[in-house]
Amino acid sequence: MKVMTMMVLALVALGCSDEHGEEEGCPELCEQAVECPGDATTEQSCLAMCSADTEAAEEAGCHDAWDSYLECRNHAEDNCDPAKYDEECSIQKESLNSCLDRS
Repeated sequence: MKVMTMMVLALVALGCSDEHGEEEGCPELCEQAVECPGDATTEQSCLAMCSADTEAAEEAGCHDAWDSYLECRNHAEDNCDPAKYDEECSIQKESLNSCLDRS
């Protein structure tokens, strides 16, 4: 059962990506975030927060789950609406949260 769950997570992660590299993670997400109407987030504050989250995920041993979540978020249909991107990336978010909870 565990192997099947991992295979499903991998397939969904691939479906959410457009084969962009990991190097786009935080910078791409923050570029999109500052363009959201009514959001007072600056690119610098977003990058700082994203870098801190990246470091926390790496320290918890959740690098792959974090990358998968970032990849999905970067390619979500609507990155300005948390309800929409949380639904679209729900499997990646659940995987990341499960990993973080285990550490």
